[in-house]
Amino acid sequence: MLKFFSKKLNRNLRVEDTEKEFRSRIKDTPLEKKDLPAMIIAAFLVLLPAVLLAFGAIVLLMFLFFR
Repeated sequence: MLKFFSKKLNRNLRVEDTEKEFRSRIKDTPLEKKDLPAMIIAAFLVLLPAVLLAFGAIVLLMFLFFR
């Protein structure tokens, strides 16, 4: 079983080498024209529901305690 995952295991154990390789690959790959707006929209779609849920829970608790 360990032999099956040895390539992934070795890659994950060499974190510094993997990070250097990732940074060099990212440096050589420029962003496309609409990548930044797409990333911003994706961040809003992911974070907004979580923030609204947390805010709603806080408001509900305040309503229940200070009613």
